[in-house]
Amino acid sequence: MTFPLVCYCDAVPRPVAALFKFLHAVALAFVLVLCFLGLYEFPYNPEDHAPLINGRHRPPRDAPQPEALKRRLPPVEFTELVSVARQKQPTATAGGEVASSTCRVCLEGLEARDEVRRLGNCAHAFHTRCIDRWIDMGEVTCPLCRANLLPRRRAGLLGRARFG
Repeated sequence: MTFPLVCYCDAVPRPVAALFKFLHAVALAFVLVLCFLGLYEFPYNPEDHAPLINGRHRPPRDAPQPEALKRRLPPVEFTELVSVARQKQPTATAGGEVASSTCRVCLEGLEARDEVRRLGNCAHAFHTRCIDRWIDMGEVTCPLCRANLLPRRRAGLLGRARFG
């Protein structure tokens, strides 16, 4: 059975749509009055949207420098990652998945002698030259899954007491 090519949707009646628009305007006006009186902090931060407006990405203030990131993500041969993956999961599928991996930046296959960097949080592997360019642009997240490149450090004694 196939889906029909025509969409059978019921339109929202105009009075109902107008009511919702009016309620939205009232809610927005109420929030703006609270912001003006200092009783509410508006959640919009222009710096968060600067990349969309200016077309440039600005890394977070506490982000490590590119060279520090590269030092904490040492390059290894791809065969070393395959052998580690096979030791952790000796099933045939685990080794096969790693062996047939591709670099998701340049979309080339990862060969046995390729030098790669394995990311700290998500364990995705990329050619060193590809991920280095990504890091040099100021990016601090994985290009594939957007996890942070490195695990976040816990802050001081409070962090250890709460999470430790």
